[in-house]
Amino acid sequence: MVSQAHKTLHFTPWILLNFMLLILVSSNSDLGSHYTDFVYEQCRNETRIPHTFVSSLMQELVEKSTKSKFYQTSSGDDFVAISGKFQCRHDLTIESCHDCIVNTVTRLTCSSGSLARVQLKGCFMSLEPEPEPGPEIGNRRIGTEGLVGGRKDYWQHKKCGERRSWLEGLEEVRDVAFESVAKCVTSSGVGYCDKRYEGMYAMGQCEGSLEVCECGECVSNAFQVAQDECWGSDSGEVYLENCFISFSDYQPHKGKGAGGGSGKTAAMVVGVGVAIALLSTLCYCIRSSTRKQDDW
Repeated sequence: MVSQAHKTLHFTPWILLNFMLLILVSSNSDLGSHYTDFVYEQCRNETRIPHTFVSSLMQELVEKSTKSKFYQTSSGDDFVAISGKFQCRHDLTIESCHDCIVNTVTRLTCSSGSLARVQLKGCFMSLEPEPEPGPEIGNRRIGTEGLVGGRKDYWQHKKCGERRSWLEGLEEVRDVAFESVAKCVTSSGVGYCDKRYEGMYAMGQCEGSLEVCECGECVSNAFQVAQDECWGSDSGEVYLENCFISFSDYQPHKGKGAGGGSGKTAAMVVGVGVAIALLSTLCYCIRSSTRKQDDW
């Protein structure tokens, strides 16, 4: 009986260590956003479009996401037509892409039969009426406001992080990262690029149907929105119709207003310290208990 208790106690510290490490990792999972995190949703009620068109097209998009990270198609008849597309972030695997697209459907809250665009961190799905062709002059289409090169650069959504205008050089470093990504997406061949520069992370991705120059222009426009709307912010996201960008300052800073990243870093340090102290105390108590049982 004594030897059995001793053996059980011998493995207890390692079980406790694994358990505490699991807690620490789980508690800090928000340091990297999950690709299925919800960003925004747009609903468009089209009563003239049969629900069967919408559901069948949505099912087709979900099925295609098992093989591709970008796909667009259309469905309809002689009277009405809708187009559908999806795209996943380039750095996701096909399995994660499919999971993300499935989540766009489950996160959809628009009324049944409505057309919608659902944007998650790692992907989007869009269903909209098939655009009616109009007369063209050169590369521009007449009568459709906001089109540049036949592509919409409409501002869909933005989110700005904590303002740190007090931090010297933050915007200069951010702008260099922006410029680097804007150049990189045009030469990447995949319409995606992410860069790190002096503690600043920036990323840009274009819709798969964009040409190289259109992609560079769209990403540059998105970065311009970020500069105008998120001035002094340590992070941000901007979603246009055909591209999106994000940026974040991943270095902890000291000074007034420093919360976000530095606060999380400090919490991690304190948490690890407490866990180690607790583990040491438990190990000491277990060893003491084992010695007493052996002496007995």
